[in-house]
Amino acid sequence: MAVFRILLAVAVTLGRLLPFLIVAAALFLLWRRSAGEKKGPDFKGPVYTVDYEEIEDEEG
Repeated sequence: MAVFRILLAVAVTLGRLLPFLIVAAALFLLWRRSAGEKKGPDFKGPVYTVDYEEIEDEEG
């Protein structure tokens, strides 16, 4: 009988905490998703590069 009361108390406690745990997990996942999107710039369209050649100064 005592085991049944302990199991019932654990079940009731988890039942009361479950909504808060679900909300906390959802907020954590949303925070991780928004933090992961800031990886770098997203270029839409062509990206142009310029080739250059180093020229030594002619002195004298």
